[in-house]
Amino acid sequence: MRGVGIALKARLHFSRDSASVSFDCNVIKSVFVDQSGQGDFTSITAAIASVPLNNNIWIRIHVKPGVYKEKVQIPKHKGFIMLEGEGYEQTSVEWGDHVNGSITTSLTSTFRFSGDNIVVKNIAFKNTYDGGVRLGQALAVLVEGDKISFYNCGFYGIQDTVCDYNGRHYYKNSYIQGAVDFIWGVGQSIYEECTIASIGADLTHGYITAQGRMKETDSGGFVFKSCNVTGSLKTYLGRAWTPYSRVIFYRSFIAGMIIPQGWDPYNATGKEWLTDYVEFGCSGPGSRTSGRVKWMKKPTYDQLKQFIDISYIDSEGWLSQQP
Repeated sequence: MRGVGIALKARLHFSRDSASVSFDCNVIKSVFVDQSGQGDFTSITAAIASVPLNNNIWIRIHVKPGVYKEKVQIPKHKGFIMLEGEGYEQTSVEWGDHVNGSITTSLTSTFRFSGDNIVVKNIAFKNTYDGGVRLGQALAVLVEGDKISFYNCGFYGIQDTVCDYNGRHYYKNSYIQGAVDFIWGVGQSIYEECTIASIGADLTHGYITAQGRMKETDSGGFVFKSCNVTGSLKTYLGRAWTPYSRVIFYRSFIAGMIIPQGWDPYNATGKEWLTDYVEFGCSGPGSRTSGRVKWMKKPTYDQLKQFIDISYIDSEGWLSQQP
């Protein structure tokens, strides 16, 4: 195996097969995935299998361009992994499972992140199920570990694209596409400078989020900060998976396909006042709040700042410790 060991106090660049790869001082070892056989592995699954259980040093898995038709999981006891492609339009992981008689929602994910301390960059995750005769849950990713960050990634699906299931997560400069509940779960996450695209199904309308905070004292919620909300499908910003659902859109551009009411009570019907839905400082034709539901919250900036600051997900500085 041709892994590259690194233990430096400075940032270096290494060229392999004419591709410039950036290495960080926190990365101790790197391995390469290349379908042509020119790397250490030909599949992402094999590269992850090479990471020791209970690993506590950063290992980089660099994936060369290509479509990797794999159903992949980083298991619970494997962490400190940096997974990177060469651009989400160049490197993608694709699979097409969907809910049916033998497969439940959690088992449909193309890529499941169950370990803690994971960084993901420049790669796409796609659930290729097109709805067929029946639209159904078909996850591109299930993110259930803690301290997981995504940079410049793409997430593609129709229903339940990103299952932000549990833990603290950070999504930066990424693209997320779907139609129904395509960002959902009970996670505690910030989405910053991301494009949220409501497209991909022959429906009368869709729902961007379905957040599921379980009780008032839970810290979970989805914060969309400086995002671009766009698409061709008429859609709600969210519906309440649970009565304590929390979603915040902060200083984001919202295109005109948003349904004027903005939010749907769903499982909070009759308890709408328990939800925590906020739009603050947004712009664009879909940002007008005059037609919004009366139970949408209207906090002051001082009340809101605890959620829009990075400390909402990172009070101890874990993001700065990642490569």
